Amino acid sequence: MAKRPPSRSRGGGYRVFASGRTLAGIEHLKNRAQGLELIELDVSDDASIQRAVAHVFNVAGRIDVLVNNAGFAIFGGVEDLTREELRRQFEVNVFGAMALCRAVLPVMRRQGDGTIVNVSSVAGRVSTPLLGAYCASKFALEALSDSLRVEARPFGVKVVTVEPGSTHTRFQERAVRESASVLARPDSVYAGLYKEAFASYTSSVFVASAEDVGRRIARIASKRRPAARYRVKWYDTLAVAFTRVLPARAIDFALAKWVGLESLPSSVSVDSHGRHPSANS
Repeated sequence: MAKRPPSRSRGGGYRVFASGRTLAGIEHLKNRAQGLELIELDVSDDASIQRAVAHVFNVAGRIDVLVNNAGFAIFGGVEDLTREELRRQFEVNVFGAMALCRAVLPVMRRQGDGTIVNVSSVAGRVSTPLLGAYCASKFALEALSDSLRVEARPFGVKVVTVEPGSTHTRFQERAVRESASVLARPDSVYAGLYKEAFASYTSSVFVASAEDVGRRIARIASKRRPAARYRVKWYDTLAVAFTRVLPARAIDFALAKWVGLESLPSSVSVDSHGRHPSANS
């Protein structure tokens, strides 16, 4: 985002650029906000990042706020995740966000001002079973943001982390697509559990809207001295607080029961290749 110069007809406000891997994929956003400018940006492609940042700077003359909200989740037990699936998770959720930070920091340094908002998650503070890859990527984003916040401070650049809980967006739909190969593995010891556990994660009673998160970020962008991290809803703060006071054993038990891990047998027979018997049936 870039600040608009004040005029007699309107206040300053922000000139907002929304990005997506393809323009067709974000065309629907035009109906959500007047004056929104759409640009093509693939966070896994350094050349695409440089083009997008250069375009915004060339047409706006400055970059005041970067909101890193690209991300997705791969669902599955740690044992079931391949090296490639883990890389794919980190490529978007961590490496892409840091590449964008690197691209805008020189501009913000020259301005002597700027705000970077990295959208993490409550999962960046509380790791949950069968979402290990996603939680690990958000923990990493939190750690990098904490380091960058201190490093960028002497130049007037503020770095903030926002930690939404469950949010009603297309996030769940993409999680289904990205996790399809993991969830379909018949040889997994968690195969019989995945469907029910995935439903538990995607049908939370406490769900924020995309507008809730957007309003929170807009307020942060206007703060002269923002805090290091924010959450969106009170119950997100409460959930994180519980993990700070309850013993790990109690938290582990509650999480295992919630996703159905307590129903798994304590020992599972496998064949000579280490596969679950259902893989041979």
